Amino acid sequence: MALYDTPEDIAALATLDDEFAQILVTMPPQEALPEPKMMRQYSNAMEEQQYSAGATTKVREYTIKITMRDGHENEAIVYQSALRSSSQSPLVVLCYGGGFILGTNKQYAATARAAALLYGATVVNISYRLAPENPFPTPANDVWDNIEWLARNAHTLNADLSAGFILGGGSAGANLAAVATHKAIRTNLSPPLTGLYLAVPFLLMEDIVPDQYKSLWIAREQNSKAPILNEDALNGIMAAYQPHAKSPDFSPFNDPELFSKLPRTYVQVAGLDPLRDDGLVYERVLKDHGIETRLDVYPGVPHGFNGMFPHLKQSKRFDIETAVGLGWLLRAKEDRERVKAFLIDMRGGA
Repeated sequence: MALYDTPEDIAALATLDDEFAQILVTMPPQEALPEPKMMRQYSNAMEEQQYSAGATTKVREYTIKITMRDGHENEAIVYQSALRSSSQSPLVVLCYGGGFILGTNKQYAATARAAALLYGATVVNISYRLAPENPFPTPANDVWDNIEWLARNAHTLNADLSAGFILGGGSAGANLAAVATHKAIRTNLSPPLTGLYLAVPFLLMEDIVPDQYKSLWIAREQNSKAPILNEDALNGIMAAYQPHAKSPDFSPFNDPELFSKLPRTYVQVAGLDPLRDDGLVYERVLKDHGIETRLDVYPGVPHGFNGMFPHLKQSKRFDIETAVGLGWLLRAKEDRERVKAFLIDMRGGA
C-alpha cells in the first residue's frame, strides 16, 4: 500500500486520470459560484431524482424529526433492511456535503440503502441548517445535537449501539462528522462512537496545519485551478460559512490532544482535489497516533467526481470501496466481490 509520505508521491496524485481527461476537454470554462439559492435548486433536484431512482422495496424508509438546542426541528431519514430484522442492528449516521451551503438528507441515499442491505445496519441520514443563512457554528451544532439525540434514542429506531455506532460524511459533511467525533470524545458521549468515515474531507486551513506535516499539505496550491472545486469556490464557501479558524468546532486539528483517542477511521481522497491533503494528513496523523485507519485514494479526479461523473471507472471503484469501508468500520466480513455484485444489481446491471 502506498504511504504518500513524500511531497513527490502526493503531487503525482494530481496527474489527470485518462478517462476523466476525455471529459475535461468537453467541459465549459468554470464560472464564479452562483448564489446559494440557485445552486440549491439544481442540486436539490438532482438529489431528489437520484433518491427516487434508487428506491427499492428491499429497504424500509421513513422520516423522523430531531429537535435542535434552539427548538428548530431537522428532518432525518431512517433506512432499514426490509428483508431481515436483527436485534443487533448497528447505527450508521451520514452527513451530506455541499460546502456548508447546499445539500439534503437524500444525498447519501444509495450509501444508506447499501449499508442497510449489506450489513443489516440502521442508517440515519441527518440534516443540518445551511449557510449563509445559518453560518458557523450552526451546522456543527446541529450535527452534534443530532448525534446526542441518536445516542439517547437509538433504541426507538431498533438500533443497537453495542453492535456499532458509525458517523460519517462527505466534504463539508465530513468536516462536521470529524468535528462531532472529536466532541464526542471530549464530552464522553455514551455510548461512544465506534467508527468515523470521511470522504474528501475539508479539515484544514494553512495556519492550523501541524508543522511536521506542512510539507505534505500541498494540494491547496497544486489544485487551486482544479475543475469542480477550485480556490475561488473555496473562498466563496468560507465567506458563506464564516468559521472561526482556530475553533475545535471548525477543525479537529484544533483538538490535537484527542487524536490518540479516535475510533477506527476510513478516509477517501481525490487526487485532483484542493482538499486532497486534508484527508491524507488527517489519516497520517491518526496512524501516527496508533489509530486503526483505512485509506483509499483516487488519482487524477476532482472533488465530488463520483457524484458528477458516476460512470467513470474511478467512480464505480469509489462506490464499491465506500461500501467495503463501511463494512470494515462495522467489523463485518469484507467481501469486495460480493459488494461489487450487489451494487451492480442495485444499479440494474450498470
